Amino acid sequence: MTDLINHLFFYSEDHCVPQCLETPEYNRTVHDLEQDWAGFRTSLTAEQDRRLEDLLSRQFTAKFAEEQAVFRSALSIGITLGRL
Repeated sequence: MTDLINHLFFYSEDHCVPQCLETPEYNRTVHDLEQDWAGFRTSLTAEQDRRLEDLLSRQFTAKFAEEQAVFRSALSIGITLGRL
């Protein structure tokens, strides 16, 4: 069952989520954020940049686990509602 849930998660991530994010507000936010990050990173030393990369990698790992938990919770709610 875990494999099925993982496949659904990755399918949703690849095919459903991008469609939900196709809004001018999201695109503007991402564009502005990328510009701010680029400007910020140019001010870092090599050591600071390395430490930042390490922190961002760890944050990404935690965020990915949270996203999977949210997906599983939503799927569970959907299945429960489908039984009503």
